[in-house]
Amino acid sequence: MTFATHDPDTVPDLGIPTFTQGLMLEGVRDWFIMSGQIGLKPDGTLAGRDTETQIRQAFANIANLLADAGLSLDDLVFLRFYLTKAADIPAMRTLRNEFLGTRKVPSTLLVISALANPDWTVEIEAVAARR
Repeated sequence: MTFATHDPDTVPDLGIPTFTQGLMLEGVRDWFIMSGQIGLKPDGTLAGRDTETQIRQAFANIANLLADAGLSLDDLVFLRFYLTKAADIPAMRTLRNEFLGTRKVPSTLLVISALANPDWTVEIEAVAARR
């Protein structure tokens, strides 16, 4: 499978180095679609009340799900972030880069009023494809 990003001059450039408007996947064998991951540890307890800790745990949960399916963070092809506070956007971007490096992955970011539990401040949906 090959990945090719698509960011033509005919669509907006958001100026985010790790963002791409589109990703062409050729030779995909398998798709892995995850439910939104939140900041809960495997024992069901909240990793922390602050969003940074919850983002770290959500990415750890994503990595663990991927590993269980024989995949890794390198196989991610789409992310959708839900934050309950716009002030957490810089932390989300920093941690996204910590986990994914400079890889360009199409993504959507929404700031919403609440998640299913008022203690949760972030949820991350992810899609991966087997190379």
